[in-house]
Amino acid sequence: MKTSTWDYGSGVLIIVAIFIGLAAVVYGLSILPFDFLNFPAWILCPLGVYTLIYALIARKNHFYYLVWGSIAFAIGVISAFYKVVNAVVILGVLLIMIAVIGIISRGRRKVE
Repeated sequence: MKTSTWDYGSGVLIIVAIFIGLAAVVYGLSILPFDFLNFPAWILCPLGVYTLIYALIARKNHFYYLVWGSIAFAIGVISAFYKVVNAVVILGVLLIMIAVIGIISRGRRKVE
């Protein structure tokens, strides 16, 4: 009997489907007014969070998933709060986070 494994791609597909459906319901019921520039936040924020969690669980490529999860989440946050927060501030925080992740990853390799 073959056991199924949970891979990154199937999780991403589920997350994206759930949050596009949720966005359709929220905009369809007029709970929020539709703003085209806010729509990527519905996909990228949950995708970024999922990727960051996957990076903590995955046995390989921690650095890869941490960086891309951070990038997706940062772009989603920019999309969600573009009227309130300057995008340059969020991009600056993203660069600092990527540098810290790189330093931590480099330190891990030296220890192992």
